[in-house]
Amino acid sequence: MKPGDLRRFKDSLIALGADHVEGSTFVVLCVNESTEGESRWWAVDILLDGKREEGLGYFWVEDSSEAVNEAG
Repeated sequence: MKPGDLRRFKDSLIALGADHVEGSTFVVLCVNESTEGESRWWAVDILLDGKREEGLGYFWVEDSSEAVNEAG
């Protein structure tokens, strides 16, 4: 995923408190890499329903959504 990507959350999304986003389309705004000591993780900010959602787990978002083919 990279900034500007158009994605859609899967209809079969299984996560506590995430059922409200099933099937929703969103835009990736930015991908942030953080390190602390030897640990490294990635977070993503998205635009969903006109609101910026910040600091979501990169791999959760990637696994829970799919790219939208803008051409058709």
